[in-house]
Amino acid sequence: MPGESPDNALGAVPSVPARATAIPWARIGTLLAAALLLLLALDQLMDAGARVDAPGVQRFDVAAPMAAGGGEAANEPMRVPGNCHVRGECERAYRIRFAHQGGGVQALYIPQYTGNLRVALNGVRVADSSLAQTSLRLGQGAPMLVVLPPRLLQPGRNELAFTLGARMGAGAVGPVYVGPEGALRRPYDVALFMVLGLPRLMDGALFGIGAIMLLIWFARRHDHLYLLCAAISLSFAFSSMTPIAASAVGNELVLPLNVLRYLGACLVLPFAWHLVGRLPKARTRWFLLPPLAMYLAFRFLPEAWATLLVPLLFVPVALALAAVALYELWRAGTRGGDGNALTLLAVIAFLLVLGIRDQLVMAGVLGKGYVLLARFNGPLLAMMMGAILLRRFAAGLALLEDFNTRLHRDVALARERLREAFEREQVQARKATLAAERMRLMGDLHDGIAGQLVSIIAMGERAPGDVPAEITQACHRALTDLRLVVDSMEDVGDDLGMTLAAFRDRLEPQLRRSGVRLDWQVRNLPDLPGLSPATTLAIFRILQEAANNAARHSGSPVVEVASSPSPRPGHGVRLSVRDHGRGGAAARRGHYGMENMRRRAEALGAVLEVESGEGGTCVTLDLPERLQA
Repeated sequence: MPGESPDNALGAVPSVPARATAIPWARIGTLLAAALLLLLALDQLMDAGARVDAPGVQRFDVAAPMAAGGGEAANEPMRVPGNCHVRGECERAYRIRFAHQGGGVQALYIPQYTGNLRVALNGVRVADSSLAQTSLRLGQGAPMLVVLPPRLLQPGRNELAFTLGARMGAGAVGPVYVGPEGALRRPYDVALFMVLGLPRLMDGALFGIGAIMLLIWFARRHDHLYLLCAAISLSFAFSSMTPIAASAVGNELVLPLNVLRYLGACLVLPFAWHLVGRLPKARTRWFLLPPLAMYLAFRFLPEAWATLLVPLLFVPVALALAAVALYELWRAGTRGGDGNALTLLAVIAFLLVLGIRDQLVMAGVLGKGYVLLARFNGPLLAMMMGAILLRRFAAGLALLEDFNTRLHRDVALARERLREAFEREQVQARKATLAAERMRLMGDLHDGIAGQLVSIIAMGERAPGDVPAEITQACHRALTDLRLVVDSMEDVGDDLGMTLAAFRDRLEPQLRRSGVRLDWQVRNLPDLPGLSPATTLAIFRILQEAANNAARHSGSPVVEVASSPSPRPGHGVRLSVRDHGRGGAAARRGHYGMENMRRRAEALGAVLEVESGEGGTCVTLDLPERLQA
């Protein structure tokens, strides 16, 4: 529209060369077949109100021309010669004689005509189309139903005189019916809806489409495609209101409103350029010049000259613009596979066929001079443009909603991953803090208490007579116990085998000092989730207590520590401490070793069993698949 620049005419991205693709002949054939079916349907619907088959109704397809001198020639279709460019209107008069048969109220029914029509019954005028022009366009008549005054009807033969006039082009009248008013009322209502009601509905749709396109353009100022569609839709809609404006405010608005239809036709080419994504070859403002020239011609030139310019200048310009638009749509549809371009191409081609068909009708080649279909050209074109853009806009909204959905999903996933990463960082930080604290405690225990116990043991071994052996042994046990505590603080993950290997390194020297040999049968241990310093120390304490009891009370020279899969449901590993001594192990009053073992096992979620008899004692610890904290 005015003020836009060619660099920003698209409002989006510059066009790219179309990639050669196979011509979609199937789609083209489908569109042409649909257009042909629509043409046939429109023709049949428009012709439906022109066929009256009822008793007592007389039909007249031809009439006798009336010469200036009052004579008459052979009957012929009522028509004004074409290419009438004289000042005022070309007129011809015709006469029809019919017999009055009585039988109720009689009426004259004319389904459709073009031009201006005046009807007289027996010399008295009974109808004048200029008093009630159709809302479609001045010069195209709506169906006419005239009740014939009974006082004018004569018994026997009566005469109807038709004066047909046209300002430019041929005027024509189709079949004329005379008969009972009741029999003619129904086909008249059908024809009236097709000629006036349906176009009114289409005009309402055009106003709606134009308003919607304007609203979309206000939100998307960079995309002039919606503004062009709004201008085309509203121009065709307002041009149909010419008779209403003429009767309401006079003839001042008749000319500009009629020119609006030509404006809509001139804007089809820039619309096609924007639709297929090509940079306009000229600014849109240049396409406003032909409608402006038409307005100035009819405003300031003599009417005969302005009327002559319509077929010589303005119509060829509109046809040339339409031809270029067809070429652009054909190239985009066949080379680039643009479905919207193919659809609009088929619609414009269909509307051109309607225009050619009406020209042949007006020339008398096809007959049916009373049925013109080109009156639907503008509304159909604008409605199809609006439908294409609304579909395009809806597809864009659907794509945006899909993008928003995927974006929300990706954001939620990224947030979840970030939360998990943050939790992992927290766990790592917590582990790092615990590891640092563990290393500090281990260093303090090793360098402090453990060093002092080693010093006590060394002094006792250098002076065996001065230090009781019990004290030295107690120091050894305390040192072993302390080292077990330190070993339990090592971070080995879920590796149960490495944990028990550290336990073996501490237990075996202790048993050796007591004169007992350790038989270690622990192999192929699985990982045990839940291992921590606390759970590791609890396992150490249970196994240490069982081994110490075997070394002190069983009298067995060998203590066996073994592992095997646990037969208990929900448990993974069975650890057993066995001796081959005298047996008799049981909980005793005042002794809490056995009770402490059971308490520690329950805290781990494990099961502790003690079997003791003549063949010795066996302590089994069934560890769960995951240790309790």
